[in-house]
Order: sequence, then structure tokens, then C-alpha cells
Amino acid sequence: MRKKLRILLIVSALLGGAVPRARAIDPVTLAILAPAAMRMAEATHPYLMNGLACGARGLAKTGISAFKILYLPWGVTQCTLGLPFGMLGSGINNVIEGGAAPFETAFHAAMLPVNLFGVDI
Repeated sequence: MRKKLRILLIVSALLGGAVPRARAIDPVTLAILAPAAMRMAEATHPYLMNGLACGARGLAKTGISAFKILYLPWGVTQCTLGLPFGMLGSGINNVIEGGAAPFETAFHAAMLPVNLFGVDI
């Protein structure tokens, strides 16, 4: 089985490197297609910028929600050590927010590809 796998890898490496690459960069073709490419670039520019902006916001939301995971140990500390000082209420709030943070992080991470298409979720 290993011998067949080695032979397959060697043959695929040899055949994969021998494939000629197409390099059709003709000055006439470039001169004809350059104005059309510029028009297309100008037409898609607002959509690309919107997608990048929404992607950056989604990435920031993911980072903030990942940081909120640290609220869980802080809330437990407030509930235990801060109990004599009246920190039970804020500690419980931090425990709840820190407990929900992994799910929020997973949601924002799953929505990152959608955000790159310009949908701000």
C-alpha cells in the first residue's frame, strides 16, 4: 500500500510540474481591455469598500466578544471575594455576560464571511 502511494505521489509530482502555463500578455490585448477593466474597477469600488468596512466591523465585534470571555472569571471573583463589599450583583452580571461570550464569539466568527459581502450583522 505504501509503495503504491509513493508511486502515485511521484507520478503526480512529475506530471504536475510538466504542465505548461499560459502566458498570453499581448500588448494589443492589454490596450483593448484596459479601458473596460478600468470601468469595471470604478463600478465595483463602492461595493468593495462597503464589504471591507463591514468585514472590519465584524472582525472588531469578534475580538470584543472574545475579550468578554474574561468577564467570567472576573465575575466569579466578584461573587466570592467581593461578596462582603456588595459586589454580588455586578459579579452575577459579569458571570452571565462571560458565560454568553463564547456563543457570541462563535456567531460573529461564523458571520465574518457574510460581513465581507457587505451585510452588516
